[in-house]
Parts: sequence; C-alpha cells; structure tokens
Amino acid sequence: MKKTFLYILLIPLVLFSAGCHKKQVQKRPDNLINRSTMANILAEAYIIESLITLNPDDTLNNVESARGYYHDLFERYHVTREQFNTSMQYYMGDEDAAKKLVIDANAILMAKKKELAITDTLPPVDPDAIDIVDMDQTYQEQTPQNAPAPEQ
Repeated sequence: MKKTFLYILLIPLVLFSAGCHKKQVQKRPDNLINRSTMANILAEAYIIESLITLNPDDTLNNVESARGYYHDLFERYHVTREQFNTSMQYYMGDEDAAKKLVIDANAILMAKKKELAITDTLPPVDPDAIDIVDMDQTYQEQTPQNAPAPEQ
C-alpha cells in the first residue's frame, strides 16, 4: 500500500518537473547564417526536393542531381554544407526561431508562386455551350466504307 501511494505521488511529480523543464537553446555558432538568408535557402531547398521527387523511379540520377542542385545553392549563397547544418541545428533548437524561419520560407515560396502564376488569357467557356460529339460516329461518317480501319 505504501509503495502504491509512493508511486501515485512520484509519477505526477516527475511528469510535472519534466514538463516545466525549459528546452536548452544551443550556443550561437560563430558562422551562423542570418535568418533571412536561411529562409531563402530553405525555400530553394524545398523547390529542389520537389524537383527530385517528381521522378522517383530514377534514384541514382536523383542523387546526382540533388548533389549538383545543393552544391549550386550553397555556392550562390556563399555557405558551406557544415555552416548550413550548424545554422539549421541552432534555429531548430529554439521553437520560436524555427517557427519564424519556417514562416519566412513559406512567405518566400508563396511570393515565388504568385510571381510565376500565369493569368489565363482565354475567355471563360460556358459549359452549356459545349457540344459533345461522338467521335467514333464522326470518324465513321468521314471514312469511306471501303477504306481499311485504322490500326490501334
């Protein structure tokens, strides 16, 4: 009975103390990439990952493509892979900084999407005005009876 009472008392105490523990933020690295640059890199990395996953059948080629894309990305922003990784660990170690970084990267992606949006120059089509034609019957009417049927 005493052990049960002790467990009932200790379990909430342990859970309470674990819940109140503040997440320790990593020490700021010397070569930290600033948040705006990091958001741009993350937005472009998302685009790279999207390109790579468009063709999942060609895994070997995708690995080589990914290396090339990321190499170009890091060169364009004058960062190294190690610098990117340490900066990413730093930002992800702080929930607020990570949230801001993701929001910034998302805003960049939405701006790129809006920039690339092509407006439709064709006039809207009335669905009731579309005349659906039986293509098989139309083909038979246009083909002479003696002509051989097309191969399928």
